[in-house]
Amino acid sequence: MLQLTEKPAPRALRRPTALVLAAFVAGVVPFAFHAWAALHGNLAQDDFVMTYRAAVAGPFDLGFLFQDYHGHLTPGGFFVVAVLTWWAPLNFPLLVLPLLLMRAVATVLFWCLLVRCFGRRWAILVPFTVFTASTLLLVPTLWWAYGIQIVPVVLAAVGALYWHVRYLREGGRWWIGTFAWTLFGLAFYEKAVVVPLLLVGVTVLLGQSFRERWRYWAGHAALLGAFIVGYLALTSSQVAPGGTPMTAGTVADLTGRMLGDTFLPGLAGGPWSGPGPGATWAPSPFVVVVLLFGAALALLFAGVRVSGRRAWRAWALLGLLLAVDVGLLALTRLREVGPAAGDDPRYLAELALVAALCGAFAFLPPGEVAPSGGKRERPIALAACVLLLVSSAVGFSRLAPALRFDHSTQYLGNVRAAVAEDPDLVFYDTFVPSDVVHEWFGADSQASRVAGLVPGTHFDQPTNRMHLLDATGTPHLITGVAAESHGVQGPVPNCGYTVGETQVRVPLDAPVLGRHLLKIDYFTSDGGEGLVDRTPVWFQAGLHSLYLPVDGLFDHIGIQLSSPGAPVCVAKVEIGKPVTQ
Repeated sequence: MLQLTEKPAPRALRRPTALVLAAFVAGVVPFAFHAWAALHGNLAQDDFVMTYRAAVAGPFDLGFLFQDYHGHLTPGGFFVVAVLTWWAPLNFPLLVLPLLLMRAVATVLFWCLLVRCFGRRWAILVPFTVFTASTLLLVPTLWWAYGIQIVPVVLAAVGALYWHVRYLREGGRWWIGTFAWTLFGLAFYEKAVVVPLLLVGVTVLLGQSFRERWRYWAGHAALLGAFIVGYLALTSSQVAPGGTPMTAGTVADLTGRMLGDTFLPGLAGGPWSGPGPGATWAPSPFVVVVLLFGAALALLFAGVRVSGRRAWRAWALLGLLLAVDVGLLALTRLREVGPAAGDDPRYLAELALVAALCGAFAFLPPGEVAPSGGKRERPIALAACVLLLVSSAVGFSRLAPALRFDHSTQYLGNVRAAVAEDPDLVFYDTFVPSDVVHEWFGADSQASRVAGLVPGTHFDQPTNRMHLLDATGTPHLITGVAAESHGVQGPVPNCGYTVGETQVRVPLDAPVLGRHLLKIDYFTSDGGEGLVDRTPVWFQAGLHSLYLPVDGLFDHIGIQLSSPGAPVCVAKVEIGKPVTQ
């Protein structure tokens, strides 16, 4: 007898629920604003320092990867910049793409974490939007050098928490992911040491035992200890010596600024007062600060009323990590910068994630099956989500332009255009404007290290036509030097010094020290190679001026030909600062 077997019916595709669609909007809208601004920005300050060092060293130079960068240890960031600089130097959209990818993955993982902890319910839309729309993360990460530090840490924290929660509830090998994400964060920024603290805090908030998994926690302690030992061995202290004395008053002022001007407005999508100097935010009006503090206290007590002890624990975790940020900033920047450092969101950016997560635990009971929130949960969550998105759009639109670094865009654009028009241009190296790279970076603020990776650029090479870049990156022809020292008149009438294969020393009427531009007026009937103080040069046939940057202590200039040829008449030698048209 034949048996007829029916084919299983194809699984119906599940349509996204209204909650998922709302979360998609809450995640995509701030991401789109951020991506547009990031892709239309440019490099500045540390960005140029990192790209130049990456081009010199390469992605597999351990000394470069594990260098002490102003007290920071970030081999992951240096590896990324080295690879992307090797691929396409100074291509800012390309540099931004890994940050956007990590930001997108962190957003998806945070939603999965909230669902894993509290189930699918409308209330989780609020902490999710706090995280995605917070200007604490959206704005300062437009600065690439900072973004490549903090964005991987946020991604690592979310990834480690998600795998940690799954390990606590399901066991198995989910612990591997927790360690992997923690290592990933530590490779980019030492602030990833907060990840184990978050793991401990979430374990307490979920009511899980520590004793049953003591090997797991011992592993985290060993990892954290090993990192701290390595960090201290490879870096110098960031504690600023000297400067303004640190007192209780200055610490209180710093804390007040961090809370009232940065942390609370940033969580609400502000501040709406616009940017301040550098990467800081302008202080909010006093009335706005009072309202924000009042709203924060109301939320704190509301959470305690709803969840009791769990809310206290959640707020304590947030307060602990906030105190860590305040303490670190007070030790490293307060004496040097003063309380105004509290207006810089870079020192609090990771707390956008912490505040959103702690707020969720303060109001919502953990559980994979979400309880019914009542008829009012959906409209309240949607209203809060819309308000946060609108506030973030307004705040971001006012704050983001300050971190687009338009001057850098203009500077590099003019250099690229000039080199494309005349590939033979040679530039005299000088310092760039301070808002492109500040002079405290020393040699790293020179034009050769800022624009030197632009294909086709040449700096400080001997030439008959040398140009000087102005503050906008526009080249100007050097027509002479403001002489600080002159060569002594030569003995040969109508020639000066006759230069052949034997070196001729042209004495200076005054010694010079430091970096200057040497100008040599000469004549020769035939072109030939030569040396000027051991620097190879080419003497072009005819009457010309040779420009050569020199650096050091000089009381004479040595000139000679490299091979037999027509002699060179050196009529005039001058050393000084360049003069342009």
